[in-house]
Amino acid sequence: MITMQRSNSGRSSRRSVVETGLAVGATGLLIACGEDAKPAAAPTTASKPAEPTKAPAAAAPTAAPAAAATKAPEPTKAPAVLKGATVRWLGGEWSFLPALTEVLEAFGNDWAKQNNVTISFEKTTDILPRVQTVIETKGGADIIQYSSPPATIANGLADVSDIADFLGKEGGGYLPAAPFQQIVDGKWLGIPMGQHNWFVNYRQDYLKEEGLDAFPDTWEEALKVGTKLKAKGRPFGVCMSDQASGDGNANARLLLWAFGGKEFNPDGTLALDSKETLSSLEFAIELHNKANDPGGVGYNDASNNQGFLAGKLSMALNVNTIYLPALKNNPDIAAGMNHALPPKGPAGRFGYGQLPFWGIFNHTKGADLDAAKDLIKQFFSMKNYGKFIQTGQGYILPLLPAYEKEPVWPTDPKLAIAKEMFKTALPAGHALKFQSRLSSLIQDRVILGKLFSRAASTGNAKQALADTMKEIDDLKKLS
Repeated sequence: MITMQRSNSGRSSRRSVVETGLAVGATGLLIACGEDAKPAAAPTTASKPAEPTKAPAAAAPTAAPAAAATKAPEPTKAPAVLKGATVRWLGGEWSFLPALTEVLEAFGNDWAKQNNVTISFEKTTDILPRVQTVIETKGGADIIQYSSPPATIANGLADVSDIADFLGKEGGGYLPAAPFQQIVDGKWLGIPMGQHNWFVNYRQDYLKEEGLDAFPDTWEEALKVGTKLKAKGRPFGVCMSDQASGDGNANARLLLWAFGGKEFNPDGTLALDSKETLSSLEFAIELHNKANDPGGVGYNDASNNQGFLAGKLSMALNVNTIYLPALKNNPDIAAGMNHALPPKGPAGRFGYGQLPFWGIFNHTKGADLDAAKDLIKQFFSMKNYGKFIQTGQGYILPLLPAYEKEPVWPTDPKLAIAKEMFKTALPAGHALKFQSRLSSLIQDRVILGKLFSRAASTGNAKQALADTMKEIDDLKKLS
């Protein structure tokens, strides 16, 4: 579960990280390549790991290294000119993994103490109004933690290309998803924290009762076993909803891409209105009727977490925020569950990645700007940031290949899938050269979640697609 604030909806405002983004000049909130490295279209076979951008070729990590203790963060003393500066940080709560907040704030407070900088952390579950106010009044915050592509708030962000260049060189060159999501008009407007990946959370004990040792490898096979499980009161918990800004964006794309659909063509034109999209919707309708929880069409970002932890669901497409709480509070469920890659469809196997980032508001000037940049540079340097990644146990995966040999990967065998999942993940709108304003707005409004909700609720794939294309036409006016 990863959620982001959105306005104009009255929908769930839960979020588990910064995971928020906003459409400036419009309402709406949500959440990441090199020009030659981006896929030109949805691959027809299982996707391959992308090559790093502006760095020697290096594949995504393939095997978790042996566990080792991560060094405690070591803030570097900043230049004397930073003394007396103020840094105001704005973001959301890491509600499922509060230890991440502890790591972040401990580093920030230590860095501030060493450098005689005043720092504050403002955490809110309703970040959209705050971001609007900060941009409009040009004050109130300096650093923003966000998950929507920076394109949604580009007019309020400063150029951080110098920081991205430093970190990229240190880490072996950012993997393509990072510049794809963070570069706007040739400038880095955000520093990616890493990548959230959705995978299959499933009840292995339930599947063993059906004669299976692991989750099915294809969607068709999953439908068959899901039909049996639903008949026993153990439905899937696939989110087909626009009420969930994290799961709604992710689950819809995992289905869409597996059946060959995509949002855009490489030239920026829309590609959603296609026979492949209709195929994915027709399958989703069948999945909804035969195997899924009927409430899936209205899920918010907490719904399948809660249903799974209550023992009511046999499968959910989510990050590790089901398993980690289960280890602590539902040990029987943790013992009976496992994780798997998303199933293959006719077009292959695909993963979805969401990229939270840190940016600097462009009203931040002088020593405050220098301090904000230094904090980001120090926190995200490899000697310090590894502890944050390791604490998440696969919740956030690095986008720099040099981390492959660092002790940041999950050591729990049931979370080892995170590293494999990382290789298949693509960002929303991946066929584009860079994330566009329209693509960002489609994420913000969870348009694909709404598309699948419409189709599953009505059973009419063609009408659901037609209605969605009209809605996207309206969004073009804002882009």
